[in-house]
Amino acid sequence: MALATLAQLKAQVRTEFGDEDDALQHYLDAADEYVRGFLAVDPEAQDPPETVPDTVNQAVLLLAADWYQNRESTAPDALHEVPYGAQQLLNQVRGWAFG
Repeated sequence: MALATLAQLKAQVRTEFGDEDDALQHYLDAADEYVRGFLAVDPEAQDPPETVPDTVNQAVLLLAADWYQNRESTAPDALHEVPYGAQQLLNQVRGWAFG
């Protein structure tokens, strides 16, 4: 189960065109993987919930959008930092897990 969709990410970064879909999907997949690792979510869980909490969904979108929009950052540690908003959202649900 994806924590966010490509359509949601396209709305987040305000694009309607499909020419960046592959890049956007790459960042979305990476953000999904990052959040699952941060929350210690087992991607092979047997009974995932019907819905993803809004805070988790928004954190994935913030991460993916930030990485997409700042992919050529000149600051050496910028790509290793979690955007403030995403970090705060994830800290609220750190104990949340599938199943």
